[in-house]
Amino acid sequence: MPRCLLFLLLSASAFAQMANRPPVPQWLAANDGGATFTQKVKHEGKLLKAVLLTAGDAAVEIVLDGNTIATVKAAETASGTDLTRELGDGKEHTLGLRVPGKAKAAALLELNGDLAAVRWIVTDDSWQNAVVAGATDADAVKNPFDLKKTFDAYNSWQLAKPGAQNQATDAATLTVPPGFKAELIRSAQPGEDSWVSMAFDPQGRITLGKEKKGLLRLTLSGSGEQKVEMIDDELLECRGLLYAHGSLFANANNSKALYRLTDADGDGVFEKRQELMRTEGGVGHGRNHIKLGPDGDIYVAHGNNVLLPKNLDPDSPLKNYAPDQLIPNPWDGSMFDGNVELPAGHILKVKPDGSKVTLIAGGLRNPLDIAFNSRGDLFTFDADMERDVGTPWYMPTRVLQIVPGGDYGWRRGTGRFPAWYADTLPSVIDIGLSSPTGIFFGYEAEFPDSYRRVLYLLDWSYGRIIQVAFCKSDGAAYTAMQADFVTGRPLNVTDGCIGPDGAMWFITGGRGTQSGLYRVSWAGKKPYFSPMPNRLLRHSSGPELQADTIRERSVEGGWTPDLSFTFQGIESPDRFVTNAARLDLEKSDPALWRERASAGKSMHALLALARTGEKKDLPAILDAVMRAAPKPTLDALRVIAVAIARQGAPDEAHLKQLSTWAAYPSDDGLQNRELCRLLVYLKSPTVIEKTMPLLQAATTSEDLLYFPFMLRYLKEGWTLEQRRVVFEALNKAEKMNGASTFFKAISDTRSELAAALKPEEAKELAAVISPAKPTVLSAHALPGHSFKNWTLDDLTPLLAKMDAKTRNRESAKDALIRAQCVFCHRVSNDATLPAGVFGPDLVQVSARFNRRDLLDHILNPSKFIDEKFRYVTVKTSDGKTITGSLESEDDERVVLKTNPLAAEKTEIAKAMIKERSVSEISPMPPGLLNSLKAEQILDLLAWFENLK
Repeated sequence: MPRCLLFLLLSASAFAQMANRPPVPQWLAANDGGATFTQKVKHEGKLLKAVLLTAGDAAVEIVLDGNTIATVKAAETASGTDLTRELGDGKEHTLGLRVPGKAKAAALLELNGDLAAVRWIVTDDSWQNAVVAGATDADAVKNPFDLKKTFDAYNSWQLAKPGAQNQATDAATLTVPPGFKAELIRSAQPGEDSWVSMAFDPQGRITLGKEKKGLLRLTLSGSGEQKVEMIDDELLECRGLLYAHGSLFANANNSKALYRLTDADGDGVFEKRQELMRTEGGVGHGRNHIKLGPDGDIYVAHGNNVLLPKNLDPDSPLKNYAPDQLIPNPWDGSMFDGNVELPAGHILKVKPDGSKVTLIAGGLRNPLDIAFNSRGDLFTFDADMERDVGTPWYMPTRVLQIVPGGDYGWRRGTGRFPAWYADTLPSVIDIGLSSPTGIFFGYEAEFPDSYRRVLYLLDWSYGRIIQVAFCKSDGAAYTAMQADFVTGRPLNVTDGCIGPDGAMWFITGGRGTQSGLYRVSWAGKKPYFSPMPNRLLRHSSGPELQADTIRERSVEGGWTPDLSFTFQGIESPDRFVTNAARLDLEKSDPALWRERASAGKSMHALLALARTGEKKDLPAILDAVMRAAPKPTLDALRVIAVAIARQGAPDEAHLKQLSTWAAYPSDDGLQNRELCRLLVYLKSPTVIEKTMPLLQAATTSEDLLYFPFMLRYLKEGWTLEQRRVVFEALNKAEKMNGASTFFKAISDTRSELAAALKPEEAKELAAVISPAKPTVLSAHALPGHSFKNWTLDDLTPLLAKMDAKTRNRESAKDALIRAQCVFCHRVSNDATLPAGVFGPDLVQVSARFNRRDLLDHILNPSKFIDEKFRYVTVKTSDGKTITGSLESEDDERVVLKTNPLAAEKTEIAKAMIKERSVSEISPMPPGLLNSLKAEQILDLLAWFENLK
């Protein structure tokens, strides 16, 4: 492949790598009376994460728009403050640092917009009232922003990789609330592997699950001595450990089974190992944590790569699940996790002797852990699909209340249910970008009450433990608020619990990283402990009691239909009550309630009939929906979609009635999406025309993708101008923030729309289908200049003398074209230059790098390669060598994408793999500036500085 073409295809990672290395903040000093340093901050587009790292030699107040929002104490390490919610509204804000006396402060603001690039704002002489007192890295030892302490949050776990540091993160660098103390108890030693799970045994010893193979037992003496012994050397990656019923239960992911280990004589040796449950499927989103339920059963969390066990109880609460998409998307099978089978991630409960396995809930992606609150309600912390950021089907990481029979809507590819669908349930709280691992409640902690009554969430990538405080509303559902409890860089937390001493214990590890065992205790005034409610305490009235009663009747023994009670619940405005009542209906014979549902006005009763009825029920369901909802509602649209998805196409008469009933567009944005989907299914002759104003007015990446995504199914009925509007919308979306699936969906949608064009239409729309790019000239040197292999030493002397304000702008444009920058990156808002969309936005690159560092990265692209963008090379037994990005992997195959701009993927059977390695060479080739004169390289660098 020609070098210039390789750059066009692969350079998307080059500046993304650079984006993870922040610039150096400057110390800002105050006069005698203190000072407030301010800077205007505005983030365009979607903000996924904003973290402000602050350091000072005295307490620093963080001020936003004149109001103090946090105070950071003086410390050797910069402290993080999450500003995602405050800065995510797209408005301009004034960010300030207020210091007393002659104190000095420095800050670094991370604005994470698209998972591939981070924009950094640091304290420097551009801040109002700034008096610069030197760089924070002037003393490398005391630098509070050292990468080993303060790294790009999402990638901070990488600092714990072997070789990055020799022991687990120093507890003194962790941030904990006032009054708490953090201790590093043990760093994993050579041969102890990386730790993924932990549990205290009845003797107070700690069992540690090794990531590769086996279990360790750590005994801590009162004198501080530590004894480590191997207690199992066969089980593979025990992600879940639980001591209960006189045994150790272990969910061994790579062994693909749940085991019960028994030490009958109490000598510390497990003589018996019993396999309780075997599950097939993959091990990526695999067999996760386990907990003891209030009923004495073992509750198990499984990710979406695990298949259901063969001995599943047929009377399990979760059943009757299906994709339930009105228009199935043909791409879904080729998208990430394309081999996932329903019910995707799920929760099981297993009898302690393995005699019965029950499917409790599903529709999850990768719930790593579960936890019961004081009244026996079950919760999980489910993972997002980070590649979907920017798409209308993206769902953030979220805390969910797990109810029997609950389907939480995870479907592979584009089929994920939005939270407002009538056949799923909403979250307790959306956490945002994070990597869920362990969760647990703090009831047994010797902490102040406000820290005991919360759910603790472990976030592996961002290195933090989050506390979630629950707030009871008037309904059956919980709501909550979140705040950080422990943070560190790196702090790749994998599991934790409240120990027998009343302290919080947790471990770090995973992906081969350095592990550590930590203890967080309350060191302040002895806290007051109020009594905790009984674990099985039930609510006495209201929607909670109603939902509980319905679930108990239908799940617990002795169930008999009580239609009057169920229909009373199904009319409730509370979603958890209606969900329980609908599931209650679905468990009984539709013959008992079909007529009542068809004659009534309840969309949830009609939804139950749509899910359990027969083809003959479809006309009555459609008639009832249109009668009960003369105008479309979200619930009505969902019932129609499920009924058609399950029972097949309506007759001609109902197709016409639906087309008339589906008044479009409406004043509700979510309704418009579902109305568009329905009308496309109905092949409405007016849906294209009616969608054009919505598309032209769209400002979000979700809407700009969604409407073309649906309209692509219509091959006829387009005008040339309507086709132009759709392609322009996709081009606009392509310049917005998003992750890999977002851009793949844009590309695939564009390809399908273009394939439907007539030759004359394609010619007329060529410029908007594929915006014209200037001729590639980098293969030819500039006039009067032969190729030169530029080095950093050649150009460094020129950088100090360069005045960016006097450089030639037109020469810089030419350089951006010759060096191919414009084909993969947005380099300005100048409409005369093409705006590449496959690499990070470079408009703010000078805010992240000085001119020398930027030049260094261009000349030496392999000097630093972010782990997210390394390519995998596979050598097969038949002599082939294949290099590409790792798209997916399971027990049988590895899927590589050798060309990031093409849809084609290469599947390789694992049995054929002879050697596999990670590339040390950047996809961006060196030498891209070799066709330029020195002066034009300076013009190019000045271009980015002048964009400030």
